Amino acid sequence: MRNETKLDRRQKKTRHAIYAAFEELMAQMHYRQVTVAQVIDRADIGRSTFYAHFETKDELLEDMCREMFDHIFEGVNEYCVTHAELRTVDLRGKLAHLLYHLRDSHSGVCGKLVREGEPHFTAYFERQLGVLFEKEMPSPPGQAPETLATGVAVAAFSRTVAWWFAHDAAHSPEDVARWFTNLMWR
Repeated sequence: MRNETKLDRRQKKTRHAIYAAFEELMAQMHYRQVTVAQVIDRADIGRSTFYAHFETKDELLEDMCREMFDHIFEGVNEYCVTHAELRTVDLRGKLAHLLYHLRDSHSGVCGKLVREGEPHFTAYFERQLGVLFEKEMPSPPGQAPETLATGVAVAAFSRTVAWWFAHDAAHSPEDVARWFTNLMWR
């Protein structure tokens, strides 16, 4: 049992070093410019160590996304340090919650990836948004198919996030979520 605990701690420490190096590099340059060799150098690990954790840079990014979005899209709120008072019981609150995380987590890299339209990140982000909107958004008006309404909401919110970050996230997450929901579902 003791060896498993050491191994688990060592693995966690290594993954943390890889994440931190990756985030630092992405804060400085575009995702496409970041190489596995740079991550390895910055994390001060061996090549085989990196590949023991991740097969590719894309897999690393997806793992980072999963870690962040699992928390957000499950609506877990009570453990958030930056915005613990935020109510996430309705769609507007959940969207504000998401915006806080995009801005405040991972050194703001996630917001940068949405703004830049990085395909791996955006695809993962939009898949998760689709699940959220399917469960939480109001019924579409008239005879519009729900899949169409969900697709429109996902695309519109993704563009809203890109707009917000292009304007340096100058408005509060609550304001942006309120504006979005008012525009979509008056």
